[in-house]
This record gives sequence, structure tokens and C-alpha cells, in this order.
Amino acid sequence: MTIEPPPDDRIPELYADGVFDIGFGNGMVRIDLFSLSALRKDANGQPLPAIRQRVVMSLPGFLASLSALEGMRQRLEAAGVLPPGAGAVPVPAPASAVPAFQSPVQAPIQPATSSPAPPATPPGRPRSPNFG
Repeated sequence: MTIEPPPDDRIPELYADGVFDIGFGNGMVRIDLFSLSALRKDANGQPLPAIRQRVVMSLPGFLASLSALEGMRQRLEAAGVLPPGAGAVPVPAPASAVPAFQSPVQAPIQPATSSPAPPATPPGRPRSPNFG
């Protein structure tokens, strides 16, 4: 399928630090995106997450998106941007209804479990806030 961009290439963009929550109800998948608040801080002075947008899509659309995201992960790995197997870490089910947060700038969001942390990216690799 080909979708033509608007004639003036004015496609709105949205920045997100990550996914806060994903839910399924009434046949639709809802993905809440967050960014770190510039104003709200935790007790240690670290920025707190704030939900900024919600993406709602059909189940077939969500499954097609998973395939597209996996294809991008493979291309980033082939280009050397991601280390081999970076996306192969299984994510266990959350222990509670409230996600546990870490600053996504420092580490990926992990559910509150005792699973080991994924290996860190070797220093010296190019990094972009768009790819975390």
C-alpha cells in the first residue's frame, strides 16, 4: 500500500520517550505514549513520566505494526546501530496495574520483577533520542 504525503510535506510529528501502557478493550488496542515531565519530579529530582498521546488501532492494525517494528529493529541491527539480539529480551507480564518507571534516558522501562537487566550498549556507539 502506498500513501501519498501531503503536497507540502507538513506531516505532524510527535516525540515520546516510550510506551507507558498498552491495553486491549472493545476490540481495540490502546497504546499510551509518555514523555518525561519538565515540571514534575520524583523525590530524587528525576523527571516523572507524563502521558502525552494515545494511539488506538484495530487488532489487525496492531499486529501489522508489530511486524513493521520488528522489520525496523532488524534493519537497525544490520546497520550496526543496535547490537545483535538487542530486541530479543522477553518482557514478563507486569506485576501490578501501575508500571514501574526508570528514566528511559538512562535505562529501558522494566516491569517490577527480579529479572536481570539487559546488557548495556557498548560505549562509543552513535545514540539518538529518537531510538532510545
